[in-house]
Amino acid sequence: MAMITVKRLGRALKWLVAGTPAQRRRVRQELARVLAATFGDFPISDDYKLWREDKQFLDDFNRMSPGNPYSQDRKWNLREYVKLSNALPGDLAECGCYVGTAAFFMAQASAHGKLYLFDSFQGLSDPDETDKNIDVDVMPWSAGDLRTTEATLRNNLSRYDSVVVLPGWIPERFKDVADLKFRVVHIDVDLYQPTRDSLEFFYPRLVKGGVIVMDDYGFKTCPGATRAAEALASANGIRVLHLATGQGVITKP
Repeated sequence: MAMITVKRLGRALKWLVAGTPAQRRRVRQELARVLAATFGDFPISDDYKLWREDKQFLDDFNRMSPGNPYSQDRKWNLREYVKLSNALPGDLAECGCYVGTAAFFMAQASAHGKLYLFDSFQGLSDPDETDKNIDVDVMPWSAGDLRTTEATLRNNLSRYDSVVVLPGWIPERFKDVADLKFRVVHIDVDLYQPTRDSLEFFYPRLVKGGVIVMDDYGFKTCPGATRAAEALASANGIRVLHLATGQGVITKP
């Protein structure tokens, strides 16, 4: 085993110094994995994924969310769901918009209808006991986290006429869209109560084949969001599709 390790290390050094572009890239990928594993449970997935070649997507993401590459894969998935939904009737909605990165890609991919955005612009509300049921190595949420301004959101989405911003605490403004049907709803509110309120309102208003994409479903930081999703799924005899990105997807049969 030691001999194999020494040989691999020697090959890696050779490739890094004098290898082909593909060989040097392979070494950088392996070094990233080693460093991530050294400092804890920070897995780095396989290289050479086709979506990483979409330079326009990456440029748009980096412009909307500079210095924060950690949710690129989630935004990509969400955009693909919107594209897939273009064959369905109905509008789009997002609960919890922050600066509008996810909404940008939803509006960009949508072929018809409006995109209704709901946010308090005061950050998170007070976490309840369900939200605080986290491991000691997990950073807890606090009221006011993820606060931004309505002006920032509107400026970031100014190119899209389809966007309708409805500021207020969830579920205050849901009544404004009570008569509409939806094909994709994105829920990114992190906590139990607003996730529960969003799911209970929008699931009955999904068209057949429509989806709810939950950004927070599979994260240890958001146990309340997970609990709210599981409760809705159980009550309706459906299942949540748990993606490796941490997203959860509910499809209306």
